[in-house]
Amino acid sequence: MAQGWGRWLLGVGIPVVVAAVGVGGWFLYDNSGDRARSRAEIIENCQGLVDPDAVMGFGMPRVEAGATAEWACILRRAVTFEGQEQMDDWVSVTVVASKDAEPGGSRFDQDAFSVTAVARCADPARSGGVTALRATAAGEGDGRGSRGSDLLSKLAREAALRAAAKADCETTLPAAPKV
Repeated sequence: MAQGWGRWLLGVGIPVVVAAVGVGGWFLYDNSGDRARSRAEIIENCQGLVDPDAVMGFGMPRVEAGATAEWACILRRAVTFEGQEQMDDWVSVTVVASKDAEPGGSRFDQDAFSVTAVARCADPARSGGVTALRATAAGEGDGRGSRGSDLLSKLAREAALRAAAKADCETTLPAAPKV
């Protein structure tokens, strides 16, 4: 009996225990400390317009978010400068609801440091007269040059779709363009 138990422990038990500890460790890392605080801050201060996992997925160990207005926030990332960690402005996200006629359909507009997703509402009467939502993601500070190839497009698109859902604005948007 003891010999069978020993074989089982070496053959199955130890690998299962090691795997469980690894998964548990990742769960603790992902749900505590800087990463968890960053996620909570992004959710709260960006008013649900920004997916915190998408932001953290760009390899940022820590991100702070500050609300700048209704439906607007700024994301700051941890950087090291001369051996000291500091938080630098990285990306701002702003959504504006329009009740004026918006020319053209849903689309993306972009310049060197920003991308705007325009989401037209299919039924403005249903969305309280809102005809379109303009979500702009802009690189800030050092984020202008190192924001990731398509981060701004993805953030603008996600913010437009999330704002549209909050405003009861039925809309469609094309895929986010690569910047």
